[in-house]
Amino acid sequence: MRSRQQLADELEALRAVEQEYRLLLDESSDPIFAFFPDGTYRYVNRAFAQGVGRTPEHIIGHRIWDVFPQDEADKRFAVVRTVFAEAETKVIEVRVPNPVGDRYYLTTVKPIIDEHRNVISVICVSKDITDRKHMEQRLAHMAQHDALTDLPNRTRFSDRLSAAIAGARQDRSGFALLSLDLDHFKPVNDNFGHLAGDRLLKAVAQRLLAGIRETDSVGRIGGDEFLILLPHLGSAEEAKRVAAKIHVLLNDPFELPEAGPVRIGSCIGIALFPDHGGSELELFKHADAALYHAKRHGRNRIVLFEAGTMPVPGISLPA
Repeated sequence: MRSRQQLADELEALRAVEQEYRLLLDESSDPIFAFFPDGTYRYVNRAFAQGVGRTPEHIIGHRIWDVFPQDEADKRFAVVRTVFAEAETKVIEVRVPNPVGDRYYLTTVKPIIDEHRNVISVICVSKDITDRKHMEQRLAHMAQHDALTDLPNRTRFSDRLSAAIAGARQDRSGFALLSLDLDHFKPVNDNFGHLAGDRLLKAVAQRLLAGIRETDSVGRIGGDEFLILLPHLGSAEEAKRVAAKIHVLLNDPFELPEAGPVRIGSCIGIALFPDHGGSELELFKHADAALYHAKRHGRNRIVLFEAGTMPVPGISLPA
């Protein structure tokens, strides 16, 4: 039988171990925190407190709804509540709003179970995955945007066109698709180099964005070819007016360091929904048919598609 001194020594050793583990938790760079069943914080370490812009003393004893906005707190504690109820570990991804940039964490939510198999607390350990999340977002952006101009590429533009078709069918409205090709772009590339050509394409993209409404979309599908989506247009005349405005914008000289002032111009083909097609493929083909017709009959022209008078090129949608 152990003596009182032995018991006292063992208790002191346990306290020392507990203090050592607590110190490790407190100094961990990973946010660590624990809850009571009602959503009150039982413990938070310094990393968690710093992440939410408070001190541990201003969090422990307070509920999650005192720390996060209602909707964020509700979503997070729903997982914690499930762990209390089911006594099973869950892994979730969470976003922590921050004035200098949101942080993202992968959080393991683990039950603490007593000898009677009751969940007495839930402890959460988070790993900062902000860099990985930003990389995923950048890759997703790159997959859907043109690397030079940052405009939507054909894949992304196709998604927007598909959404426009669905919306127009529901609203019983119309819209216009413009296919645009620059005049005199190749001489700029040939005479002044690809850097000058790239500068010109970027400048064209900025002018196009400046010349449309917030609800419109501009995409670059390659080379000097652009697409413009104009939702909620009631007539061909409206589409032509927008195209004429774009013509004026692109007819003004572009100032390039390598070449000085450069004039280009553009040809634009117009297809209307639903008059000229009810699908992405039809609208792409017919806008391009109008564009090719404009280019064959001279530069700096705007042409509205007319069925039966224009050969339709073979075009495939992005996979």
